[in-house]
Amino acid sequence: MLTVIPGPAAAACARRRDEITTLLRSALALLDNDSGAAATCLQRAADMLRDLAVDAPPLTGGLVPWQVRRVETYIHDHLAAPIRIRDVAVLVRLSTSYFSRAFRITFGVPFTQYVIHQRMEQAKHLMTTTAEPLSHIALTCGLADQAHLTRLFRQTMGVTPAAWRRCVRQEHPEQRPHSGAGATAAGEPQAA
Repeated sequence: MLTVIPGPAAAACARRRDEITTLLRSALALLDNDSGAAATCLQRAADMLRDLAVDAPPLTGGLVPWQVRRVETYIHDHLAAPIRIRDVAVLVRLSTSYFSRAFRITFGVPFTQYVIHQRMEQAKHLMTTTAEPLSHIALTCGLADQAHLTRLFRQTMGVTPAAWRRCVRQEHPEQRPHSGAGATAAGEPQAA
């Protein structure tokens, strides 16, 4: 078994990561009382993160930038339809197995998990910006039905979509959703 002993570069990276964490925590603590100091902390953290990205060794075995752009664009543009890993692999000229490994190295999660996350993000966006019923949002996000949306949303967010939507509306009443085709005259979603 190969044991990796961290060198000075790894120790410096860990120190920098700890400094960034401290800056972010400070910014959170200062946010309500001193927004200027919070902004300064956030700017320093952003600068340190940029420096970390520049100093980081390139990922080996991952996707190259043009492939990343093409994959992200394809997934974003096709969220309403089934997205098959083999189709995306062909798009970036890789075998399915190599693409799967390279995708995980590049994005840090498996392909399917990434697609589900993107669909849940789109669902959250639609729930906050429209009055569409959840059944319509599920279909728009490429899911089979409202039950499928509810199951995946509960797995990823820990709460049902309807409960999440109610909570967001209570916390931000100024963000009134746009009336969609499925909205009632009062602007509330129809039962789904």
